[in-house]
Amino acid sequence: MNSRTETASRRTQKSSKKKRTNKTGRIILSIFRVIVFFAVVFSVIIGGILAGMTLAYVATTEDLTAEQLVLTGFTTRVYDCNGNEIMALQGDKNREMVDFKDIPQDLKDAFVAIEDKRFYKHPGIDVKRIAGAVINFFKPGASSYGGSTITQQVIKNLTGNDERSVKRKIQEWKLALSLERNLSKDQILELYLNLIYMGQNCYGVQAAAQTYFNKDVSELTLAECASLAGITNLPGKYDPFTEKGRENNIKRQRIILKEMLDQGYITEAEYQKAINEELKFAESNKRTAENASNQPYFIDQVVKDVKRDLMAQGYSEEVAIRMIYNGGLQIYTTMDPDIQKAMDEVFTDEKYFTKVNKKTSQTPQAAMVIMDPNGYVRALYGGSGEKIGAPLNRASDPQVQRQPGSTFKPIAIYGPAINERRITAATIVDDVPVYMLGVDKGAYPNNFDYSYAGLTTIRNAIKRSVNVVAAKVWQDILGPDLSLEYLDKVNLNRDNERYLSLALGGLNQGVNPLQMAAAYVPFVSKGIYYEPMTYTKVLDMKGNVILEKKPKSTIVYDETAAYVMVDMLKSVVSESGGTAVGLGQLQNGKMPTAGKTGTTSQNFDKWFVGFSPYYVGAVWYGYDYNVSISSAESNRALQIWHDVMEKVHEKLEPIPFAEPEGIVRKRICIYSGKIATDLCASDPRGSAVRTELFIKGTEPSDDNLCDVHVKARVCKDSTDANGKSLLAGEYCPESSVEEKVFIRRPVPYVPVKPGEKAPADLIYELPEGEYCNVHGPAEVPDLEDIVDDIPDIPNENSSNRNPWIDFFDELDQTFPRIFRRDDR
Repeated sequence: MNSRTETASRRTQKSSKKKRTNKTGRIILSIFRVIVFFAVVFSVIIGGILAGMTLAYVATTEDLTAEQLVLTGFTTRVYDCNGNEIMALQGDKNREMVDFKDIPQDLKDAFVAIEDKRFYKHPGIDVKRIAGAVINFFKPGASSYGGSTITQQVIKNLTGNDERSVKRKIQEWKLALSLERNLSKDQILELYLNLIYMGQNCYGVQAAAQTYFNKDVSELTLAECASLAGITNLPGKYDPFTEKGRENNIKRQRIILKEMLDQGYITEAEYQKAINEELKFAESNKRTAENASNQPYFIDQVVKDVKRDLMAQGYSEEVAIRMIYNGGLQIYTTMDPDIQKAMDEVFTDEKYFTKVNKKTSQTPQAAMVIMDPNGYVRALYGGSGEKIGAPLNRASDPQVQRQPGSTFKPIAIYGPAINERRITAATIVDDVPVYMLGVDKGAYPNNFDYSYAGLTTIRNAIKRSVNVVAAKVWQDILGPDLSLEYLDKVNLNRDNERYLSLALGGLNQGVNPLQMAAAYVPFVSKGIYYEPMTYTKVLDMKGNVILEKKPKSTIVYDETAAYVMVDMLKSVVSESGGTAVGLGQLQNGKMPTAGKTGTTSQNFDKWFVGFSPYYVGAVWYGYDYNVSISSAESNRALQIWHDVMEKVHEKLEPIPFAEPEGIVRKRICIYSGKIATDLCASDPRGSAVRTELFIKGTEPSDDNLCDVHVKARVCKDSTDANGKSLLAGEYCPESSVEEKVFIRRPVPYVPVKPGEKAPADLIYELPEGEYCNVHGPAEVPDLEDIVDDIPDIPNENSSNRNPWIDFFDELDQTFPRIFRRDDR
């Protein structure tokens, strides 16, 4: 009984234990189920959130723009007119584009082997690398997640977005997948090898090869390829220009070569050869970036012109600048290196520039432009001394507005008037005081020396820079409307300056040397104006022409008018009385030259614009803030022009200015402009006969003889207050009479105001109506010498008639020319 009871008790205990065990298991299972449930729910929630975030990030990812796909940071190359490189332009990045076919296969393989071994297998993102990146993300203190494929690195470089965030990574994946769908693997790898940063401000493998090995990328050996491929991981650590960096670079090179061997890119023999090759890095004083702060004045203008023309094609200013300094362009300029060198030598020579002005602490400045007859700018310099930094380019900057003085007359007055057949080189204008602003304001304009010559040809007016003649032609013969019309043709719009001062070069809106050189080009280019060109074409990094400059021309004068102007401007530098000197005896002879000086009021500006059959050169000299130029500096503009142009023309063959058909010559009188007579050769100032050029149809006819010169008999013993001989009278003895040649003005000179300065030729004018006052039939004594006392003369009706009455009556009859009845 007891045993049964014990047995039952034991069974009951076992059953209770089992129930308790089952109950505990059920509880644990229930708890596990709850945990799993909540884990699943949590995972679903988190997954949903992550999925939602991913979809949101993907949805907000903007596709790459066309501008982003245009690589920047590439070095732009600038070439001279002979196709030789003169400088490199680069912004904050030194990058040079290289075609995929020119990149060694070893270099491509080295980058793939070390950077993205599954590059040719994945669709733009590598799942294995992403998994590694996710694990790395959750590691405490992790600073980089890794996992970027070559395609993703291209995306990061194109967008410039290197933010370390999940959002950026997801968006990067999306763009990488998209890029792989649109580009081939080779195209992506080409982008990568041109984009990556390689240290030392180098971007892309071409710039790196030139910087570290001083060779083109296509010339790299296998060992050098592996060395370059190792830099991009940590450019500072693997920089071969530092001692520690070189050690690190060589170690990493070995790792890359081993990877290439293991992945089948190279053989054992190639591996061993590369391992044993000694790397010869370039000198540490490697290439440095060149930018706008140290580029020559000429390049300053080229950059402005290229930027302007890119913007005209629709690019924004920002993009245009980025293309110029970071776009890997090839810019072919019009610069002639020999001419630029000659100009540089003169402008950096201190002897041409005096010391700092004591009153204003200013340094004298100068600028020059040389163009050829086709409008190509061959040289340009924008300031005195060596260019430092980015100073004002006085040669071509639109901000530069200097008064041109008399250099403006040929383009504003004489050239247009010749072309319109309003004047000829022989047209006569009387250079006498005029009052074009009103008599009460005094004589205006004045000539530079405040003297007046009188009858003057247009040629002599140009040669001596006569303001009065210029003003008369502009106002009375040509007219302001035509003057402004012709200025428009040479790209000098001054429609708001219809003032007399324009005729003398006194402008509200001034000019710069580039504008003046261009305005003179028509004189040597058969009358055609060419818009100045500083470059001929621009190529992109692929060699495609994106800008091509064609000469823009405007017919200003016909060929004959241009040639007549050239011949008159030759007088300025080649004839006595001119205001300039031309080029002297050069290596091959004397070079024909022509030009015009210019001086502004108060001597603030000095100019010379001159030319040969080869080139036109314009020089300005003065101070940035108006200061009167001293006498020691008065010829500095001409001196600079002369010394530069002599260097330029030293080895050139002298050739004449080409004379067109339609030019005729006549022997004329320079004081009448008509056919010369024998009297013209006997002018008391010297022969007045000159062989003058005319456009056919404007020359004087052969019977249109000079009527200014006349011959008259004068008495040597009788002169006026100015010493001029008076006409001989009938009683002048032959021994006192001589024949002289005089001039007779077509329009008599009549002074407007008392004390007015008379023209210089007035002493040569025929003294009409002024006869000898010395000679007569007998000398008539003074009455006081004849009688001691003269009594009062009573009335004629007086019975006591004075006997002197009869005496005077007799004298009156005897000397009727001396005594008159009323004189008694």
